[in-house]
Amino acid sequence: MKFVTSAMTAGAVLLAAGSARADISSWLAIGGGYGIERNPVHSSSDSAGAFSASLGVGSSPRKAIVVGGVFRTVTYFELGTDVGIAARFASGGFARGQWGGAFDLGVLARPWRDGQYGRYPLQGVFTIGAPWGLELGLGVQAVNLGGNPQTLGGFSVLEIDLLRLTVMRQGKTDASWWNASPAGGHLDEPER
Repeated sequence: MKFVTSAMTAGAVLLAAGSARADISSWLAIGGGYGIERNPVHSSSDSAGAFSASLGVGSSPRKAIVVGGVFRTVTYFELGTDVGIAARFASGGFARGQWGGAFDLGVLARPWRDGQYGRYPLQGVFTIGAPWGLELGLGVQAVNLGGNPQTLGGFSVLEIDLLRLTVMRQGKTDASWWNASPAGGHLDEPER
């Protein structure tokens, strides 16, 4: 009986969880704009309206540089939909829903139009973030990792990031709409 009691006590001590806080940055943006893609097979350029949606997570928003990942889809109306995954490097201000910027670098899957625009292009997206979740995104695709034909194209979109607007938002612009409990805590609080 002593052994069982000792084993249970040791198990309770080992399995007891202390307090922990591991807040992460998060992004969920949607928007629209315009894109242009080069078709090297027909030596032409095609342009179309674009719809963009992105979802991602990153390291603590309290840091000056936030590193994470983002999943992005861009639909070019009348052409097709790109689906991609990328690494994101963002400023702390961007992650906290204030002024800042982010750069995404990754690869796309482009299954549309029989690969005439490249099947797996590299994509870089630079996003300028303003308060209240507003963003301007500029994307460029180049270098088809699937071989020929090579690709070249880009897009610009105006987006609203719903998480930068709500959960992540903190800073000087919050006087009229205070976020009582932002992810990562307020900057004037000590980090736990």
